[in-house]
Amino acid sequence: MHGLTALELARIQFGFTVSFHILFPAITIGLACFLAFLEARWLYTKDTVYRTLYQFWIKIFALNFGMGVVSGLVMAYEFGTNWSGFSQFAGASPDRC
Repeated sequence: MHGLTALELARIQFGFTVSFHILFPAITIGLACFLAFLEARWLYTKDTVYRTLYQFWIKIFALNFGMGVVSGLVMAYEFGTNWSGFSQFAGASPDRC
């Protein structure tokens, strides 16, 4: 396929996975701050609008967190298979401990 080797295709796939995965931690961190704000406003004002918004966004937060975990596991596996030489060099080895 266009003269690409299996290693090059695997690294292109890894690049796609990393690009897809980074969205989830970024959105999760932002949503965590937003959820803390909504919870604080609800506790301060006792306005049910904030509680309703919190209950809506917490579901999206949970889904986003789960997708981040799943894509992170795939990314870790791909990192180990695509860059095993680098992982062996950069990781802790028994003779370095």
